[in-house]
Amino acid sequence: MPLQIQGNGGVTAEVDDSSTRALRAVIKPIGYGVLGHYRTCLSIISIAVQTANARIAVLRNNGANLIIPTRAILRAVQVVAGTAQENALDVYKLTGFTVLDTTGTATPTAEVKRTTEMAAAPGSAQLRTSTAAGGMTGATSTKGGLIGALPYNVAAAISTSGIWGPLDLFDDVNGTHPLILKQNEGLLFENRTLNVTSYGIRWYIDLSWAEVTAY
Repeated sequence: MPLQIQGNGGVTAEVDDSSTRALRAVIKPIGYGVLGHYRTCLSIISIAVQTANARIAVLRNNGANLIIPTRAILRAVQVVAGTAQENALDVYKLTGFTVLDTTGTATPTAEVKRTTEMAAAPGSAQLRTSTAAGGMTGATSTKGGLIGALPYNVAAAISTSGIWGPLDLFDDVNGTHPLILKQNEGLLFENRTLNVTSYGIRWYIDLSWAEVTAY
């Protein structure tokens, strides 16, 4: 049965059965207009003697539209026996990100969530991952405060259950405001602590975002 809401042109909202009259709602994605929604999975292997604060991965907004990260799920697994130590994959928001990392980098691919109806991947996003012990270098950016971290303990022997995570950075629900990246803003994924020589961790980052003209 319909429920009439006065105002706003008399919009009609549907309710289910007459006993509970629960409102029937459809959750829709963020409106993208002529832009789109995108997704990628970053797989990054740590390098022996990976330095502290090494830039492991970045996402940069290279355009005038807005990028709204909708998912960043972090996982890590130990793949080489190491010397016991505590470490973490830290995540920061970047501003003044005018020059993308140029040295020790790889360029991952991304997929658009709806072919032809959405602008081609990766939209205005630029993605880079590290291939160097010192992390990526050559960027111009300003690192803000820590917005999330995946901590873990490296063991002397590889554990069969040594998977850390998942940690979802953008589990904002119930009307909380999403993180929004303007032009020359971005995300930084960073190795926290100097790794010992025998250290071996692979990081996995499931990353999704929407590109919109306004929010």
